[in-house]
Amino acid sequence: MSGLEDTPERVYRAIFLGIVLYFVLFGYATIANDPLALFASEFVFGVVAVGVGTVLFLQADRSAPAILGASLCLVAGGVLQFAHLFSRLQLLDDASSIAVFVGIGLYIVAVWLE
Repeated sequence: MSGLEDTPERVYRAIFLGIVLYFVLFGYATIANDPLALFASEFVFGVVAVGVGTVLFLQADRSAPAILGASLCLVAGGVLQFAHLFSRLQLLDDASSIAVFVGIGLYIVAVWLE
């Protein structure tokens, strides 16, 4: 994973701000029962998942299969989230969440094993 050090600091800040924005929007949507804020939080979830997965895929060492799997799961989770936003099928929302959780788990395993 030596390529991750080459990622610009602004990319890490954008990812961090995206995660914070997701939680703020989701919290507001939950408290205020605002469907537009919930839709926005779901969109931000997809953008963050695709963004993090893309950064991992482009910058990580290809010899680590767990990192490759994590990046693919995160991108797939983000794409499934966008499909859910257009179709409103609960199955796609569940599949998106599972893919993102698996991607995060694979990333944790890869970091742990390094």
